[in-house]
Amino acid sequence: MDLAMNETFFLLRGYPEAELQIHCRFSELMLQSREIEEQTRVTFRGRPVLLWEAVQQLTEECFAHWHELADTRREAFVRQALAIKEHCASEGEALVLKALENPLDPKAIARAMLLGNNFLRSLDICLEALLRYPSQKSLTRKPLKTQVVIDWAVGGIRDWACNFPYSFETAAAGKGPAQRLTHVPRHYTTDRSVRSQISHKQIANIFLLRDSSVADLERRGLAQLRAQWEAESAQPDE
Repeated sequence: MDLAMNETFFLLRGYPEAELQIHCRFSELMLQSREIEEQTRVTFRGRPVLLWEAVQQLTEECFAHWHELADTRREAFVRQALAIKEHCASEGEALVLKALENPLDPKAIARAMLLGNNFLRSLDICLEALLRYPSQKSLTRKPLKTQVVIDWAVGGIRDWACNFPYSFETAAAGKGPAQRLTHVPRHYTTDRSVRSQISHKQIANIFLLRDSSVADLERRGLAQLRAQWEAESAQPDE
């Protein structure tokens, strides 16, 4: 782990012959207002910290423990790496739930949920890269080397080549090079309450998905709601 120009670099090795390069940075502009961040404050390891700071420490601890497993035999590596990830994920989820117990306005709720989602998704992506097979079945080529860019201000991965898509993202599986996904500076605005004002791109940036995946999920979800409503409307009144 090297620290230079406010950036941290982790180089992790897994199996078989997997290499994960993690570039960590902090973009202050990606933070919410001081008032919103203060509402997410939690007690972590005996001291009060902002939620994103607790997420940062937890994730770095996970990476450090994975680094110590580099020379472990494959079977033990897989078992221990997963156990480390599950422990950190469980502690992170508990912190998010603790933050949600605070008096929060809607923007602070959205901030806590965003940090929690990015934290968990980042652990999943990094573990998948170390093991060279995703937990979601994928038809894409499994790379030997994976690079991710983590921004602690968004609670996890901000930029990475999408080699391991979700299982429901089958439309683009195996077609062309891996798609690079990035968070944009204004990935989501909680002051927009009308769904039509929030684009598929903005939602995709929260969950590191393709725009087409968000559109397809919304289409299928609305179809199910419509079918359920029609079925209930067709029932005779008692």
